[in-house]
Amino acid sequence: MLKLRPLLFSAFVLIGASVMIALGIWQLNRLKERRAHNAQIAARMSRPPIAITGGALGDVSSLEYRPGVVTGVYDFSQEVVIRNRSFNEAAGVHLLTPLKIAGSDQAILIDRGWIPYTAADPQMRTAYATLTDAVTVTGLIRPSQPRPSPLAPRDPTPAPGSRLDAWFWVDISQIQQQVPYPLMPLFIEQAPGPDPHALPAAGYDIELADGPHLSYAIQWFSFAAIFVVGSIALARQRRAGQSRQP
Repeated sequence: MLKLRPLLFSAFVLIGASVMIALGIWQLNRLKERRAHNAQIAARMSRPPIAITGGALGDVSSLEYRPGVVTGVYDFSQEVVIRNRSFNEAAGVHLLTPLKIAGSDQAILIDRGWIPYTAADPQMRTAYATLTDAVTVTGLIRPSQPRPSPLAPRDPTPAPGSRLDAWFWVDISQIQQQVPYPLMPLFIEQAPGPDPHALPAAGYDIELADGPHLSYAIQWFSFAAIFVVGSIALARQRRAGQSRQP
């Protein structure tokens, strides 16, 4: 039994170090995948804008992050807000306004940007409903955003004849139930304007950083090295103690 203890200890160290190294390699693979995904997004964002006229656009998911341009008239009577949005660490909402596409019976939702939560009430939002003529909007194409997980907050389904003014997600199929005309199965995040202080504050909430994967990988490799070195030191200390015993 005494002879098995060093073997069991060595196996424990080997398995523990292998698991830590595997986790480090997994984080490096996650980093590689994220960089590839970020490169794909950057490539799509750099492509020429797609003219949106109300016709079929094919697979919407393949158009995500592509620039788009559309002309039409805003319908502020059907505007809603998207909750829990921040700008420069200030709490607020995003204005989501249907734009009736010129020459089409369809509309497209435009994320016009951030306003403070104190101005989110429909009566207060009239201050941002000044564009009554036809406008041309440019921005990034985004697909509908259903509830991402069972733990995320749920938007209730509007009852017939009623409407929900504040939403958690840009779920176009849900919002469509309270809009009297067809909506396209995508929306546009409006591009930033020339005045960075103007409201609504338009812009893109897109992070193309590497994330924490590299630091996590370094940590796991460091844990493996510390674990192995510490185990060797502990084994030597035990052997030295045993050799001193009579």
